[in-house]
Amino acid sequence: MEKTLDTIRRIRLQRGYSQDEMADLMGVERSTYSNFETGKTKLFSKSMSRFAEVLGITEEEIILGGPRPLTAGYLQEGTLEDRMEAIESKLDTLNELLRQLNDALNSIPDTNRSQTSK
Repeated sequence: MEKTLDTIRRIRLQRGYSQDEMADLMGVERSTYSNFETGKTKLFSKSMSRFAEVLGITEEEIILGGPRPLTAGYLQEGTLEDRMEAIESKLDTLNELLRQLNDALNSIPDTNRSQTSK
């Protein structure tokens, strides 16, 4: 959670907003906003969504500490759920390839074992 708080503060400062301005943009009291940044008030999904909207970033970027790297390739597109499904699909494919490789290796006769038992 501390990383999230640091992210909110850092991005607010990068955008040039004061805590007063952020409070106004979010429609909360300044003390409430300050409590978000210090962790005295917990960030729930409604607050997180509003932060993301005001700061012009995604909720994921707040949680992860900033924008996703551009090197993410196919993971850069779509929602978090879409990207998770893509990862699961890639893992399923890799597991199947590993199973096939293991089967192939197990089908190769062990010539060392045959020679030592003679």
